[in-house]
Amino acid sequence: MIDELKKIKQVRQKLGLSQTQLAELAGVSQSLITKIERGRIEPSYSIVKKIILVLDERLAYTQKEIIAKDICTKKIAFIKSNDTIDNVIKMMNKHAISQIPVLKGNTIVGSISEETFIKNYSKIKSKKMRVQDIMDEPFPTISEDTPISLIRNILKTYSAIILTKKGKLTGIITKADVLKRL
Repeated sequence: MIDELKKIKQVRQKLGLSQTQLAELAGVSQSLITKIERGRIEPSYSIVKKIILVLDERLAYTQKEIIAKDICTKKIAFIKSNDTIDNVIKMMNKHAISQIPVLKGNTIVGSISEETFIKNYSKIKSKKMRVQDIMDEPFPTISEDTPISLIRNILKTYSAIILTKKGKLTGIITKADVLKRL
């Protein structure tokens, strides 16, 4: 128990909690927290248990793995498969995005990215060509609770990932979204 008492201040500071905040969360006085941290009092087992429980819960929360819905962009820009390449370029520039899902009706049928344009540069004869003539396969789809460790691996191959919840599109994740979390 003495080891736990010595770690209270260390863990509290690591979590960015003040003595007052910890006291409120544990249901004890701030002066008691001060006395415990300075080694001026030997608190009861029940008091230490309350404080440790609060710190453990906070640690678990801060160490929770990030999941897809935590980092996704909820507003998804789409382009229709029969739109022109000119429209795609304008949309990508307007929204400052480098990839976009392609729809036919309400179904995602492909994707367009800066890489698509580079790859198909010699094939593009006019900006009036249709998106469907050069689009790539659709971005992979994952659920909202997919962990970031898996997302990072998928983004090594694809430039974006589509999120779904119960079959409904809920967001998009790009490499930029992951970088924002660093």
